Amino acid sequence: MLVLLLSKNKIHKQVHMASFMFVYLFILLTLTNFVTTIAQFDRDIPDRVCSNNLTTPNSTFQLNVKTLLSYLSSNATANKQYYNTTVGSRNHSDSTVYGMFLCWGDLPPQLCSQCVANATKDILSDSYPNCYLTTDARIELRDCMIRFSNRSFFSTVDLNSYFYSCSSSDASDKTNWMSVFSKTINEVADEAANSTVGAKKYATKEARISGGFQSLYCEAQCTPDLSPQDCRKCLNVSIANSQQFCEGLASPVSSPSCSIRSDVYPFYRPSTALAPTGEVSTNFSSTDSQHPAYLSHNCSSNETMITTDRAFLSNLKSLLSSLSSNVTTKTGFSKTTVDGKNPSDTVSGLFMCRGNLSTILCQQCVLNATQRISSECPSSKEAIIWYNHCLLRYSNNPSSLISTVDTTPTYQNFSIVNTSNPNQLQSFFTWTMATALPEVKSVIEDSTIKNYGTKEVKLNDQQTLYTLAQCTPDLSNGACGSCLDKIFKYEIPWCCLASPEGKVLSPSCYIMFGLSPFYTDDDRVEAYRQPSPPPTTAENNKGRSRSIIIIVVVLIVVSAVLLSFCCYLRWRKTSKSIIYKTLLRKNFGHESINLEGLQFDLIKIKAATDNFSHENKIGKGGFGEVHKGILCDGRRVAVKRLSTSSKQGSTEFKNEILLIAKLQHRNLVTFIGFCLEDQEKILIYEYMPNGSLDYLLFGGQQQKLSWLERYKIIKGIAMGILYLHEHSRLKVIHRDLKSSNILLDENMNPKISDFGMARIVEIDQDLGNTNRIVGTYGYMSPEYAMLGQFSEKSDIFSFGVMILEIITGKRSVNAYESHNVVEGLMGYVWRQWKDQEPLSILDSNIKERYSQMEVLRCIHIGLLCVQENLNDRPTITTIISYFNNHSLELPSPQEPAFLLHRRRMDPEIVIQQESSLSQAANGSVLFSINEMSASNFYPR
Repeated sequence: MLVLLLSKNKIHKQVHMASFMFVYLFILLTLTNFVTTIAQFDRDIPDRVCSNNLTTPNSTFQLNVKTLLSYLSSNATANKQYYNTTVGSRNHSDSTVYGMFLCWGDLPPQLCSQCVANATKDILSDSYPNCYLTTDARIELRDCMIRFSNRSFFSTVDLNSYFYSCSSSDASDKTNWMSVFSKTINEVADEAANSTVGAKKYATKEARISGGFQSLYCEAQCTPDLSPQDCRKCLNVSIANSQQFCEGLASPVSSPSCSIRSDVYPFYRPSTALAPTGEVSTNFSSTDSQHPAYLSHNCSSNETMITTDRAFLSNLKSLLSSLSSNVTTKTGFSKTTVDGKNPSDTVSGLFMCRGNLSTILCQQCVLNATQRISSECPSSKEAIIWYNHCLLRYSNNPSSLISTVDTTPTYQNFSIVNTSNPNQLQSFFTWTMATALPEVKSVIEDSTIKNYGTKEVKLNDQQTLYTLAQCTPDLSNGACGSCLDKIFKYEIPWCCLASPEGKVLSPSCYIMFGLSPFYTDDDRVEAYRQPSPPPTTAENNKGRSRSIIIIVVVLIVVSAVLLSFCCYLRWRKTSKSIIYKTLLRKNFGHESINLEGLQFDLIKIKAATDNFSHENKIGKGGFGEVHKGILCDGRRVAVKRLSTSSKQGSTEFKNEILLIAKLQHRNLVTFIGFCLEDQEKILIYEYMPNGSLDYLLFGGQQQKLSWLERYKIIKGIAMGILYLHEHSRLKVIHRDLKSSNILLDENMNPKISDFGMARIVEIDQDLGNTNRIVGTYGYMSPEYAMLGQFSEKSDIFSFGVMILEIITGKRSVNAYESHNVVEGLMGYVWRQWKDQEPLSILDSNIKERYSQMEVLRCIHIGLLCVQENLNDRPTITTIISYFNNHSLELPSPQEPAFLLHRRRMDPEIVIQQESSLSQAANGSVLFSINEMSASNFYPR
């Protein structure tokens, strides 16, 4: 009866296998209908597929590609891990570009935003030559993917190209492995596909592999625009590819529409986005790995490897003596061979000390190892012994010790908990370890100590994970990486670690990790010494007792002093933290929680600026003074210090912090932090070495700005305004855009600054009102200056004024004479435009050749922006399209605002007025009713 049941079961399995093979062959046949590009890759290394169909540089399509990449970067915000968009007109289908980005499902929002920004930046760089000139491109970084094409691919399964990578496996039972892989990856695929269109299609699963402490980790993802059926179809093909090319073993397989990945370590982040707050319990003493203790040894147990040959044993004794006496090199590594008369009598050996170990400690460890291995393995032809500080091995087969990877036998020491459902804390520290340990390989490649590296990673506010890896120095970088990979993947029980502490040691390499700093970064370590022989006289005993008493007393006193000092420091730190949090709550209310990480100590800011020294002063305004400085981490910063005499500064100070802390764009100045301590109110920004646009235009440095630089600045300001008005999480009206609030970095990229007057408005709100009119005369729109009404068009007006200033090199608030008529800058430009002499307004300091079309188009856009009727002014989106598409016809501008203020004047009066304005400019006095907005930055 039992035999019959088994036979039926076997027949059932055969039928099931036949069905599976039919589906499998069908998928493979389906694959042959596609022109497939297969490329091996590592998820840590960026990869790409760029078509050979190149377009013309600066064509409409290329301009649309650059606009698309900007849209993708600015839309990678919180809670948005997928985004697609189209740039171009339906009437010009040949120039339309379709694009998207997708972040891996386990990625936190801030890392998604950073990855997309890097990808859009890299695709335009030399890293991907001519890739942005193609009609179809796909770039994959470690955490995200971007794609664009001249044809629509939205909601469509695309199987035309694959990236895949296969890892070597030590799986002893591949049949069992494939069974677990097939079951688990299909369960993950089902879960990922069963989401509605538009929802996140991502799933992960862990499955234990029977017969040990090894698990399989699987991940599947589709683009959210696919239907459940299309998602599963795409994943089926990826699974088939994984089985065909990699036998399902540790294989990331990625197509434009979906991806799968499986491996034997937890490569994906836990479901929680934030680190657990609890401390990880430790099961190892802090001195476990610091003490040069004996760990383990392994003698050859094969009878053929046991010998009583006196010649071999004599050579072995000579070898061990030679190794212990050769510890004089700072490399901490040595190989030696003692040749015998017969080949069977030859013996080779080596020792390796931990990479950072002092010569004295290394010498002591090797001496201990030679003595112990002689007693533990007296007749073995092959043996190895491990200490915390060194390893020593020998063999009668010299070739086994010559630059070859040997990962057996191993010594392991872990704290294990046999559970199939790890808790949140366990999942988090396991993933942190799995992320940190491979990064040690990168450290090893750049290390000054051959094949040795360490890395520290924060687990939480109280605990740090310390990791160390080392290979024998005779191995190449590739061989070392291969050795560490085997240990990392197949010797660490990832499923069942009770704590992030342990070690795996093999003959060619080893890995250690723990919550205590078990290594030191210098060579000044006190040598470990063996205990002295016992004293033989009463006098020696008496002297020793006296010494012990003195040492104990000194230790008690020193410990008491240190404990008191530590308690004082902790009390001071806690007290200071309470004061900081109280000040934050008082000034910022419930928003204070989001600002704690941005607060700086006043003492650190004073140290960075040399106590606000005059030499570091780079600007001054009604708000206060600005100093440059260098933080302790090396970052160069600009420190804006609120003047205690400022009446309006406190309100604007709070407004600027709350607003700019939520904004991030390459054309906005980067906000680093603030200080609210001892009546001081300080803002900290990235340092802009080229100062403000106002200084470069009107501060005697006009000759430094070429037309190409001016044109780049105009377009950069436009991109910053586009982010504020359309692409940020908040719709922001700046209300004080002017040349002194545009700062320039070392590459002359413009960055909008000074958000003290900015207002957040609703997305669909067209107009706002205020009784407190703030801003700068000459840049304020008429409806705002006269009625207190502000909107996006207020910023557009200010932008138009800046365009005209950049082109002419003239201040908007100055008076200019033309045919005995004195008028402002806008009237002056308008008159030349009407007289069909627009190029006559171009700054005479522009000496090099320039594009007349670009200049005329910028003047035209500037006049459109400063029209008196706000409804006639273009939106920032329209302005961007004007810059990107020169084939677009621009509407005729209407008369600018304030044109009616011109009047006829005596030429002598005109000269006197212009002279007085010039003196005011040179004295850094701005015509502003806003104390905060009158800050100037000058390069040093």
